[in-house]
Amino acid sequence: MNTPHLNDIIDDSRRHFGYRWRLPEYRQIELYTKRKKLVFLDKDSATDLPDVLGVLVSASLLEDALLRSDDDLMEGKTSWERYLALPRVTTTDKLVAEVYRILRVFRIAVSHAKGHLEMSEGLIRTSCTFKQCALSLNITPAGLSLLESFVHVWLDAPRQPYSEAYVEALLMQYFTDIVVEIRKFADQDRVLYQFHQRHYFNRHQRLDCDNPRFTLNDGTIRFEIGPLYADPVRYPIDFFVSVHDRLHIVPVEALKNAEMPEAELARWQTRPEFATALPDTFRSRFGREVMVVGLPMT
Repeated sequence: MNTPHLNDIIDDSRRHFGYRWRLPEYRQIELYTKRKKLVFLDKDSATDLPDVLGVLVSASLLEDALLRSDDDLMEGKTSWERYLALPRVTTTDKLVAEVYRILRVFRIAVSHAKGHLEMSEGLIRTSCTFKQCALSLNITPAGLSLLESFVHVWLDAPRQPYSEAYVEALLMQYFTDIVVEIRKFADQDRVLYQFHQRHYFNRHQRLDCDNPRFTLNDGTIRFEIGPLYADPVRYPIDFFVSVHDRLHIVPVEALKNAEMPEAELARWQTRPEFATALPDTFRSRFGREVMVVGLPMT
């Protein structure tokens, strides 16, 4: 059994270095309508309230990014009016607007003088009455973490090579998972926007493949995947492929029977600044040693 001193060191190391770790993600799933409560040990007082600073920072960064280019929204508008005025041209726009809406409720409830915040029965429960409207959000800790992650992915996307279609698919999966973690939500409209997800997109892990074998015939591009890696859920592969001197990152979820019409390739072109070369930060993701035939690996 670990000593309290060692436990403190473990907790501190995770706070400082945990962003680089690849730990399992635990989220609840209910397979049946009949519920059964587990028995838990006495509550640790240190976990009475969640750490909300990261969520509030994410909400502030998101709002700043959305409003900085629109002077009319910066002044003289309520947060609800700002939400209604957000652009909704693309699916990504709509996803971002709904995340802004969720974070809006959380930030108001946490910051308001008469707001309520507690951790109860495994849920973070926030509520308040704001401008004669009852606001509330009950969400799991995993849901809050997913909200932060969504904001980071969206803000970081412009400096990544992935196409708008790729980012949309990734953010769609984040939002789908966020909604599952929300147990109660209420604001001026009460109902979150509903999206139709084309296919599951594995956001937990992506497998980079920089040497895919493919053929172009009769307007169709076909990748040679092989039976071992044919399951896109188990092997969520991103194919880094150059076609007609243009770099593409094609997720396996976009393929049907390992192929797609060549006309759809344009959706997966890297951003213009990465048309022929990846950013240097990607170099460490493609480590490869040139092997000399006949020599041992060690």
